[in-house]
Amino acid sequence: SRSLNSKIGTQIFIPDRFLAGLIPAALIDKYTFWQSDDDNLIGYERSSEKQQIDESMSKQSTRIKITLRKHKGDDKTGFCNSKADALIQRLHLLNNDEEAELSDNSQKTLTLLNILCAPSESLLKKFGMLLSRLDNLSHVLIWSSSTVRDIDDSCSIDRIELPRVNLSFKAKVVQTIGGKVEHRLYSNDHDGLYICTSEEARERAESLLGSIAHFIVLQNADNDIFVLIPGCALPRRLHVDGSHLSVQIILDRRNQEW
Repeated sequence: SRSLNSKIGTQIFIPDRFLAGLIPAALIDKYTFWQSDDDNLIGYERSSEKQQIDESMSKQSTRIKITLRKHKGDDKTGFCNSKADALIQRLHLLNNDEEAELSDNSQKTLTLLNILCAPSESLLKKFGMLLSRLDNLSHVLIWSSSTVRDIDDSCSIDRIELPRVNLSFKAKVVQTIGGKVEHRLYSNDHDGLYICTSEEARERAESLLGSIAHFIVLQNADNDIFVLIPGCALPRRLHVDGSHLSVQIILDRRNQEW
């Protein structure tokens, strides 16, 4: 445990293994988490290298705040099985000082959206399943810049991040030549390209790629389509019944050497 100052109070370090499966692995990889006296959690950016104090004070950073909304009823098992919902938000700060919290007012606070609990017909669920072609959902972060004060508040999809494959998308409202207003998710890495959800475009790409399924289709303003395939997954043959000549391929996304 530690006590940085009187405002923050006493904090207890939460090992990564206690958070596995509760929050996305992408957040666990980037932040270390401490629990405060009110049971809420704060995630501080990990430092890959030991830096001087002056450098850490001037470096801009982000911070994760997890607010718990506890369910009614007491835990009578004695094994810490009480249930709660979590509101996960990311703040942009002007420095990397853990004792201070100087917010960057030019950046909006982002709220993480839960893909797994989204209704099957919702836009959030559809985008989550689409992006799972690029990486595991544990490394797909969908954020909203809407003001969220409670877990049940409605919100928009404003930013998507896939840290392990170095991809991100930002929402934009675009008016087409015909006057139609569309909400698109533009790539921050490939200028002018946005995620295409057209089934026709998907079928055209599949006719060229064959059995390759781990891709998404991007499109530009001229209606040209592009295929985005990640290269961070190791393709392996699926051995069935001892056969070493199987044509079925599975993707190993946890292979560090690859």
